[in-house]
Amino acid sequence: MVKILIDLSKEEDKLVEMYKLVHDLKTKQEAIKQMVRYFKADIKPRHINEKDYFST
Repeated sequence: MVKILIDLSKEEDKLVEMYKLVHDLKTKQEAIKQMVRYFKADIKPRHINEKDYFST
């Protein structure tokens, strides 16, 4: 498990707090973890075309 320290602005902190309260979560950590799960990341090569990268 990776642990990180995040410096949030006042508005960001309020947003996380509201999300926590609305979803009946116990900690801001749980709220942030749920918020992050809404995103999906695709990793693709930038300087190599896909055909060359994925060929064997």
